[in-house]
Amino acid sequence: MPDYSLIVIGAGAGGLVVAIGAARAGKKVLLIEKGHYGGDCTNFGCIPSKSLIASAHHAHSVHQNEQYGVVLPSPIFQAQKTLERVRGIVSQIRTHEEPDALRQKGVETLTGLASFVDDHTLSVRDAQGQERRVTGDNIVIAAGSHPFVPPLNGLQGTPFLTNETIFDLKEVPKTLAVLGAGPIGSELGQAFQRLGSQVTMIHRKERILDREDPEAQKVVQEQFKKEGITLCLSSEIQQVRYENGHFILSIKQANDSQLKTVEVEQFLISTGRKPNVSDLNLAAAGIHYSEKGIPVDAYGRTTVPHIWAVGDIIGSPFFTHLAEHQARAVLTSLIMPSFLKKKWDKQPVPRVTFTDPEIASVGLSEKEALNLYPANSLAIYFHPMSAVDRAITAGRTEGFVKIITKKWSGQILGATIVSDRAGELLGQISIAMYARLPLRKIANVIFPYPTYSLAIRQTADQWLTKTIIPSLRNLFKRSSK
Repeated sequence: MPDYSLIVIGAGAGGLVVAIGAARAGKKVLLIEKGHYGGDCTNFGCIPSKSLIASAHHAHSVHQNEQYGVVLPSPIFQAQKTLERVRGIVSQIRTHEEPDALRQKGVETLTGLASFVDDHTLSVRDAQGQERRVTGDNIVIAAGSHPFVPPLNGLQGTPFLTNETIFDLKEVPKTLAVLGAGPIGSELGQAFQRLGSQVTMIHRKERILDREDPEAQKVVQEQFKKEGITLCLSSEIQQVRYENGHFILSIKQANDSQLKTVEVEQFLISTGRKPNVSDLNLAAAGIHYSEKGIPVDAYGRTTVPHIWAVGDIIGSPFFTHLAEHQARAVLTSLIMPSFLKKKWDKQPVPRVTFTDPEIASVGLSEKEALNLYPANSLAIYFHPMSAVDRAITAGRTEGFVKIITKKWSGQILGATIVSDRAGELLGQISIAMYARLPLRKIANVIFPYPTYSLAIRQTADQWLTKTIIPSLRNLFKRSSK
């Protein structure tokens, strides 16, 4: 008989959902974690970054007080304590995910690096090199991902930072270079700029945040420039040197034969993430995989039916909320009778980049929709936040709401929101898409006034004013001739 009915590898968002849920259902569960319990989100991702962003927002607000009619004495600016605050919040949240807390929920834990011996057996080696072998009837792999570090000339052996180490800093650096202007680099770059660093962002594309709507990119990029961030776009690093406690970066910019040199105290690498597949010895269990992750079927099963995988380990997109969503489906399949196995729901996955303003999107972008549908079958509605009363009163008029629909039915295909609190607004669109609620139905909902959410209804109003009424007018004109 196996030692456990279920073994879960990885105590991040997905692994915790499966392990705790299965234990509550009466399963004998072992949860294996090689590092910090809570995974990337708690320790290196969502929790510390959003805690830092909150402090940066308050620091920025102090400098903006006069535009709100509030005149204060010059503040004494001490940003160093923000990093202590971040670490304190991480520790506080992690207490609910540590072995003692998990044991009270019926989950047995084992700290060490797991690797497969065969399809039911795992070897777990702890920090002292001691090995323990355990067997499981079912195994769920939720081993997460790690920062991708590009092979830059001269980088090896230098004390560069990633999202897994930047929150260990004891003080805010005077100067910081950020390689990569995706979500992680953009969020942290803006936060450190607001906390007193002079930030230089280096990105190989022409605009930041490659995946986002061009109009969204433009709004955030202009905000970065306004706040004093130096943007080196269409640029690549040719050489890294570390001398006298400083990084010296040689940067090649497109259409410029001269190298640009940037000297900074700290250097953050934020060039994406890779699934943690290399240490698991997956081949020993007969599991198919690649450097892009572990492929799974519609239920989350790997090529070995009793071994499942969720979260970052299966590949991009790397979102905590997606990992939890996948884990809930796998948990249902594990604790329910076989005929009630639950397929993964293929609803569009929302995403939010927590810059200021935030960018939130779900479903198809305008470009993607135009590639899939004839242009005359689509209606794309745009509403600026400068026309939203609550945004005006709050002094936060940058940004917009854009909703892409099928023209006549009003079926929502996707949306992008750029705004203060854009992530909170996006949920309304996600629910409408999931319920197949057409845009015209949203226009009939009573929204409280004055709120940011009115931007959604005001955009929905355009289905009538910009699509239906003009079409009826044209119809009446033709019939009257």
